[in-house]
Amino acid sequence: MNAHIFRRVAGVLSIALLSGCGSGSFAAAQPSNAGSTSVPSLALPSLQRVLAAAARTSPGAPLRQAPVKANSWMYTAQLYGNDSSVYERNGNALSWYENLYTGLSSPQGTMTTPNGWWYVANGGHSNVVYYKTTKSGPNGPRGSLDDYGQVPVNVSLTPDRRLVAVSNGQTTSGGPGSVSIYLNRGAEPSRTLTYGGDQLLGEGVALDARGNCYWSFNDSTTSSGTIVEFAGCVGSGTPVVSSIAYAGGILFDQRGNLYYLDQESGLYYCKKGVTQCSLFANGFGDPVNLNFDHRQKGLWVADADGYIWLVDPKSRQKTQYQAEGGPTDPPFGIAPAPGG
Repeated sequence: MNAHIFRRVAGVLSIALLSGCGSGSFAAAQPSNAGSTSVPSLALPSLQRVLAAAARTSPGAPLRQAPVKANSWMYTAQLYGNDSSVYERNGNALSWYENLYTGLSSPQGTMTTPNGWWYVANGGHSNVVYYKTTKSGPNGPRGSLDDYGQVPVNVSLTPDRRLVAVSNGQTTSGGPGSVSIYLNRGAEPSRTLTYGGDQLLGEGVALDARGNCYWSFNDSTTSSGTIVEFAGCVGSGTPVVSSIAYAGGILFDQRGNLYYLDQESGLYYCKKGVTQCSLFANGFGDPVNLNFDHRQKGLWVADADGYIWLVDPKSRQKTQYQAEGGPTDPPFGIAPAPGG
């Protein structure tokens, strides 16, 4: 079995075994590759976490204090820990703030809106929970979208939240993945989009500016990944990118260009919408999900090997951060707040 498939399926289907395992700590940020800029270590707010991090950090690696007041926030979702990590953010500096557990079970893909609504695909509870970002941190959950019978792994939505698309990894009984569509802030799906007849494992989902839905999945029959378009978020889907070794998260920039992750080889960029795709950045461990920050000046990547990455969209330089929890409780989703 493909290592990525094993990791995802084990995480989704073994919720009871994995519950309560997310007590990890994080070490100092490490430089990524040549030409990249390293960032000081993430802050540790307690002696217990300082000691835990010190045991896993190179001798002499610096630890700094959390900022007094964050300019903004960063959220990650931990599949194995059944939790979400909240980081204070000042510029590109991150400091761990708290972990959220209430109502979360096998969370993965996550997204925020420009005015601070934060949605989390919550696979273990077959729903999508959402919070509201405030100056003092996230508030909630404020509510949820029911996705009964499905295992949601990713979410995308419009800034007004009147169109939400949810990627389902599979059904709770092991059937193929799909996309659930929610309209006008409804709590129940208005329709479900499917593609073909193979056993598909849903991954990323994205909306373009015209209201079309894009879905990435991995096909266990062909052992390859594909991205399909559902025009107007209806219909049977049309392939737009194929032959991906192992598909991950997808999203569009403000100009309508597609970015997608191949968990085997890296981050890809497609000019002019979904054409002329080429490798944009590599050197990650296991990149699973991605999101832009506000005004799209930075592209953040969740690495299931235990890291957070910041990719500069202009220079393509990468900065690597050790995620809270590290390899024992890695991030499977990431979203800066407010969203891009």
